[in-house]
Amino acid sequence: MRKVVDETERVRVRCDVLVKIIEKLDSNPELQDIFGIPVSKALVVVADGNDLRIEDGGSVDLTEEQSKRFLEILNEVIKASTH
Repeated sequence: MRKVVDETERVRVRCDVLVKIIEKLDSNPELQDIFGIPVSKALVVVADGNDLRIEDGGSVDLTEEQSKRFLEILNEVIKASTH
């Protein structure tokens, strides 16, 4: 028997938007200094219930300052790419 999924429980991100976000992250000089080139090689997409996030994949041991700056840049890129 197939489970019927309520559409309100699903998170959707268009692939072209995801590509745009990844391109902006990859081209960011600050993130390149932190993660190397390409930046996206050090990142992962995590699905947690109805929450879809881009996170540090753990390949780089980030300082607290680097982690904070990564989140600031990530939030800026996502906002700019989804409006």
